[in-house]
Amino acid sequence: MKPCIRAAAAAVALAHSLGRLVTKVYEHEANAYNRISVCVQNGRVSGYDYISHCYVSGELANVYHHGENSHFTLMPNGSGAYNGFDHDTSSYFSVKVERREVHMFDHNEDSYFAYSI
Repeated sequence: MKPCIRAAAAAVALAHSLGRLVTKVYEHEANAYNRISVCVQNGRVSGYDYISHCYVSGELANVYHHGENSHFTLMPNGSGAYNGFDHDTSSYFSVKVERREVHMFDHNEDSYFAYSI
């Protein structure tokens, strides 16, 4: 997955799981904030990626990152767990939200990534 898609998926999962607006996510591996603002209301995703200067929108489970012209699937499984699929790279990923943190495994990269707010 591209880093901006990973950050968007993390922000959407956090906004959905916490039930509130997320205004930025901290990517631990890059030691930097990703300025992305996302809210999820009634399953509807509405957000803006300030780094890519584009909207992130859609419905859970089908989200669209307008800057990358890329769809990703993010399916909630309950208790802060999500299964995902990045259509751009044809790869699966999984997300677990615990409190204010996201732990994501990107199967294409065979790596874990951590985000927090």
